[in-house]
Amino acid sequence: MPEVAVRTEDFRLAYRLLDQLRVSGLEYTQIDFRQPIPNGINYWIGSHSEVDGCEDVRGIGCDVDEIDSVIGSIINRMNAGESVNRICFGIDPGPRPGLAWLADGRPAGSIQLESVDVVVDRIIKILNDLNPNESVVRIGNGVRTISSRIANVCIARGLSVQLVDESSTSIGSRNNHSSAARLISYIEGIPVKSRLQVIPTDGEVREIQRRSRRISEGRFTIPSSLARAVAVGRLSLNDAVTIYSDGEVM
Repeated sequence: MPEVAVRTEDFRLAYRLLDQLRVSGLEYTQIDFRQPIPNGINYWIGSHSEVDGCEDVRGIGCDVDEIDSVIGSIINRMNAGESVNRICFGIDPGPRPGLAWLADGRPAGSIQLESVDVVVDRIIKILNDLNPNESVVRIGNGVRTISSRIANVCIARGLSVQLVDESSTSIGSRNNHSSAARLISYIEGIPVKSRLQVIPTDGEVREIQRRSRRISEGRFTIPSSLARAVAVGRLSLNDAVTIYSDGEVM
């Protein structure tokens, strides 16, 4: 029996939903909006007005620009279950951080993200999806500048944070950040209650400068002042490249 059904009279919404569900890994089907929903369906997706007009609690309202978010939420809820007491997040820090989460001790998801700045937003979204009684964010300390940045944002948003000593673990290949994050999620760390200092190393500054050359296609390298602003989270790398390209910093 399919897990998810698309049930809407909005042709554009149905087409986009089916297209995204094909790559989601979920079992899905399409149901005529005038037909009843089979008992074996876990969730059905329609427009907000269609779901609001139906008493079936399995219905999830969706607009075209919400499709990725809605399908992601369904996957989170199906992996974790409908009633979750505790979520443990693990973060493998780096320019492309790994994020994994456990729901009551069971693996419930993992992903490699494209930017440090989106990590905490993704955590908040997962918490909103699953609504656990408690949660903790465990961050590996292997890249101290980035781990401190993420910890500070988590603390500012009211999350419980622990720093995990990666040197005492067998995390393995640094190329597999989501797997490393999953291992970190299991390890009890040192609680962090206040903001941490973010002091980039010379090596981190040089790496950001190297990446700026790639983004600018070799036309220039941003100065160390801008690279340090990127390292501590005051600017994104793309913003720093744009600022330098526009001649605002010499």
